[in-house]
Amino acid sequence: MAATCSARLIVTLDGLGKTIEFPVGWSTTTTPTKYTYLRQTQEVADTAEALDIGDITTPLLVVVSCITNDVDIDTSYSASFNAELKVNEGECAVFVPEGTIYIKNDDAAEASTIDVLIIGV
Repeated sequence: MAATCSARLIVTLDGLGKTIEFPVGWSTTTTPTKYTYLRQTQEVADTAEALDIGDITTPLLVVVSCITNDVDIDTSYSASFNAELKVNEGECAVFVPEGTIYIKNDDAAEASTIDVLIIGV
């Protein structure tokens, strides 16, 4: 059986006169063959560093949960860091990267710690 990867998030709001559900989903179009699941702590505060993607060549879907100290994420790092996402402590993000993934603390002089699940090939 070939591997598949999908993520589903349903936000439900009750108690304001009407129940509202907002479903969001992600699916990979390429069949995943590998995954990496780890906790990464930024080595040097205020310095962008590459996300550890293990032996994955092409990430298809990334889930980041910020454990401590808000983190900024560049999903398409080139020559310099450009924060495209901000994940606050206690929050998470699901995204499809457009290139090399870099992380950097959002608050000065703090090193961020994140849990990461990366699905790819």
